[in-house]
Amino acid sequence: MDNRAYWVWLQQALGEGSYLPWKLHRDYPGGVEEFYQGGPRLWNTRRDISDQKAEGLYHFTLDAAQARLEYALKMGWQVLTPECGEYPECLRNIPDPPAVLYVQGQLPDLDSGPAIAVTGARHAWESSIRAAERIGYQLAAGDAVVVSGEAKGVDSAALKGALTARGRTVCVLPVDLDSPYLLESANLRRSIPQRGGALVTEYFTQRNPNKGTFPQRNRIITGLSCGVLLLQAKLKSGTMIYARHAKEQNRDVFVCLDRAAGPEGQEGCLSLLEDGAKAVDSGEEILAEYQLRFARRGPALVENPFRGIFREVERPAPEPVRVLADSGPAEQAPAPAALPQDLSPEGEKLLTALGGETLAVAQLAERTGLPAARLLALLTQLEMEDLVESLPGKRYRRQGRRI
Repeated sequence: MDNRAYWVWLQQALGEGSYLPWKLHRDYPGGVEEFYQGGPRLWNTRRDISDQKAEGLYHFTLDAAQARLEYALKMGWQVLTPECGEYPECLRNIPDPPAVLYVQGQLPDLDSGPAIAVTGARHAWESSIRAAERIGYQLAAGDAVVVSGEAKGVDSAALKGALTARGRTVCVLPVDLDSPYLLESANLRRSIPQRGGALVTEYFTQRNPNKGTFPQRNRIITGLSCGVLLLQAKLKSGTMIYARHAKEQNRDVFVCLDRAAGPEGQEGCLSLLEDGAKAVDSGEEILAEYQLRFARRGPALVENPFRGIFREVERPAPEPVRVLADSGPAEQAPAPAALPQDLSPEGEKLLTALGGETLAVAQLAERTGLPAARLLALLTQLEMEDLVESLPGKRYRRQGRRI
């Protein structure tokens, strides 16, 4: 009997997304096979197996599991369990690793270099979709694996950008590999394995998604990645589930804000900045976080040969140095304009602390007493409202257009 059949049996009996198969594997020297061989006498001794789960163990047979395994292999899919050498190590380190992964295509090596999940709103602004495609391209060109779902909007745009760069991609599905779900993205789904990437799912028979399959799918997307980038997320949205999984799995969280659009529709991203997420505008900024982490595992990130493709960050021209005549009095800087009426108390404190000066974050933190994470989020929001301008060197000054 192929050992993978025991994992297929457990996954079907206990349900996709369950933490129990991994726990059972570690609880017995012989792993899941020993648990199976123990039969009902052993199964009934465990308090973590409910009557409903026990019924699943009784009724789904090992022969049925073996038949599923044989069908998947006949279809040309990889069938990976935590005991397979090809199973990503990063997934073994989350609380609830999938008992079985069905893979169409070639799963990239996700442990020797950065894999970045890119996700966001389905009904995203056009500017957010363009940003996702650009960053997906940049990440892939910088030799990172781009991981996402196939939903329209940010997810599919990031994958398309990575494919344009001829990069490595992983698309995780909330349905089985045979499902006709999302016909509008059928071409994208076909292109990924054809171009060296992989479609991945833990579902064998799930023709259509339901309310529970998306959160279960999302934990795999973040689990396969070392960092998660979010674009355009409301405070109460499905996109924020990724951030919750990333925190539970100890993954880095990045946020790309549309500074021209204002804070509405990006409340979730702003809250993540307060919670310690890092604001980025390009794939290069994300890759820079992993240069040292992966430097000893491969040369790709030590000297990035793709640096030239990244979008140049626009920097304001340096302020001219004013030379005053000796005979005249020194010119005084203009006094800052009045504060807006609708400003929050924290925003008022921050703008008052800035005054007419250009200050670094550390100086602002000292003057306002605000925590660094809250201060950065507030600066970003005020910048989006054209009340604050950011300068090179993480320095800030008040804008003059609306104040």
